[in-house]
Amino acid sequence: MNTTLAHKGSRQVWSNAILVLFFLLPAFACTSCGYSNPYVKKEQQDIPAKTLLLTTWQNRTNELGLESIYLRLFNAWFKQSSRIVVVFDDEQADLKLTGEISAIDLPGLFYDSFDEALEIKLKLTVRFTLRDNRNNSVLWQERQFTIYEPFIIDPSGESTRYNKQKALLRIGDEIGELIYLRAHEIVNNMP
Repeated sequence: MNTTLAHKGSRQVWSNAILVLFFLLPAFACTSCGYSNPYVKKEQQDIPAKTLLLTTWQNRTNELGLESIYLRLFNAWFKQSSRIVVVFDDEQADLKLTGEISAIDLPGLFYDSFDEALEIKLKLTVRFTLRDNRNNSVLWQERQFTIYEPFIIDPSGESTRYNKQKALLRIGDEIGELIYLRAHEIVNNMP
């Protein structure tokens, strides 16, 4: 009988130890790795914020107003940051983003049995440059950045226009995110 109680006691100790390791080890690993998201707003930082001048890009396409939509999308991305502050005065800006919406192409993507397009892959080509406004040096430049986004063709012309606009917005949001992330990498490595 004593051996049975001793066996149960050691089993209880081992199960408690396993539970403690099961809960404490992941908690310790997650908190001690030192990771912090560099793109999230922080209350205090050692490095002062940089200012960015967002310019309205030239629009060489037949999509009227696309340049102002993209300017608002890019501005919305940078409003999330405490490291980069958007300004609209060239004299106050540390960085300057200029660009151009070069071309929109609409090649058919999927066809039905009657060779009618069901879906179109919108192809947007842009170019942009991020400059250090203090010495006019180029920090990052994309001479021909092409991005694709499919949208569905509907028998109703209005629905097709709506789907195309949503595809253009998704593209603008992706470009804005790319610029946002890359600008933060650049700013973190600036003196």
